[in-house]
Amino acid sequence: MFKKLSLLVLILIVVPAVARAQQNPMTAPDRSPVPLTLKDQERAREEEAAKRLAAKPPEAARIKVPATIAGRHISSGRPALDSLVYEAAAHHGLDPCLIFSVMRAESSFNRMAVSVKGASGLMQLMPATAVRFGVKNIFDPRENIFGGTKYLRWLLNRFNGDVRLALAGYNAGEGAVEFYGHRIPPFLETQNYVRIIYSRYSVIHTGQTPEAVTVEAKKETPAIEEKHPTYNQIIRSTSTSGEIGARSGK
Repeated sequence: MFKKLSLLVLILIVVPAVARAQQNPMTAPDRSPVPLTLKDQERAREEEAAKRLAAKPPEAARIKVPATIAGRHISSGRPALDSLVYEAAAHHGLDPCLIFSVMRAESSFNRMAVSVKGASGLMQLMPATAVRFGVKNIFDPRENIFGGTKYLRWLLNRFNGDVRLALAGYNAGEGAVEFYGHRIPPFLETQNYVRIIYSRYSVIHTGQTPEAVTVEAKKETPAIEEKHPTYNQIIRSTSTSGEIGARSGK
């Protein structure tokens, strides 16, 4: 009788405890366990520092916009387009003058431009470049401008803020610039591209009036200007107006 009573008491104690344990299983603590040895602690500190460094993007070398530009409105003649350029420039820490200069040469501000080699949109992005910089709709002005600006920012970071090399990379690819020892590749098209765009950019960047920029552009080599008003041969335009230009390049 005593044994049966003892067994019953034991069952009454053990069964609820097991049930509680099943209802509240042990879980791992929210924080990582404290390393036990000095070596483990040192390794943990190094891993934590590496995580923080990876989470924090490197500080980009920003192009400073001179005061003469900061207080003056640079325009493509299209307010909606200008707004996107200034927004992209602010987002990526880029001089809007550079974006306008590149866009003018690449597409003449034609958002539906398509080159003979497949570069498309305002900033004439190649399909692979568009994918690389997160552009899903290459003809969407916002996506195209932000994608092209992001690429320019990336090139400037890669070439330590050298605008000429960044332009050369935009035209010929960063691989070509690196192959030729971080110099402008010896391609006539690329050299003309860099010379003309950098000249236009420099004129605007120094704060001259739009009239002065126009005069300066006319002083550039006429043969090159007439033959290459931009540097992407536009073989078709998907706009309803059916614009077609004669351009060479990408």
